[in-house]
Amino acid sequence: MNLYLRKLLKKVQSTADFCSVSFETINDTNALGDNALHCICVWGDIEAAKILVENGIYINQRGEGNFTPLNVALDFEHKELADYLISCGADSSVVGAEFEFNREKNSMHLKDIKAKTEVLDEQIGENFTRHEFAFSKLRR
Repeated sequence: MNLYLRKLLKKVQSTADFCSVSFETINDTNALGDNALHCICVWGDIEAAKILVENGIYINQRGEGNFTPLNVALDFEHKELADYLISCGADSSVVGAEFEFNREKNSMHLKDIKAKTEVLDEQIGENFTRHEFAFSKLRR
């Protein structure tokens, strides 16, 4: 993976929906089935989308609600991005599709986020304790 792609995936990973995704490959998904292109389509970042597409992300990945990145781009009114995705081979037959809530996938996704949050809370607590100890030594 090139440097720009790694930085972009790290930025995606910093969001709540992707905090538990390791991105060992560009096509890794969260528990809902969303890949990084879904996230980028929420942001409307066409340059980031180009990086993902040029590096082989699956453009027709079905994720949350059975939506593809094209559905997400249109849902968030990013027409230029949607046009770009179509020009790159996105399946336009999904336009106008209804969101399909999947209780099981949603539950798994929330459990993933909760587990990651617990790990982060533990790390923050450990760091705070170390810093508090160091600070108390300085006050003496």
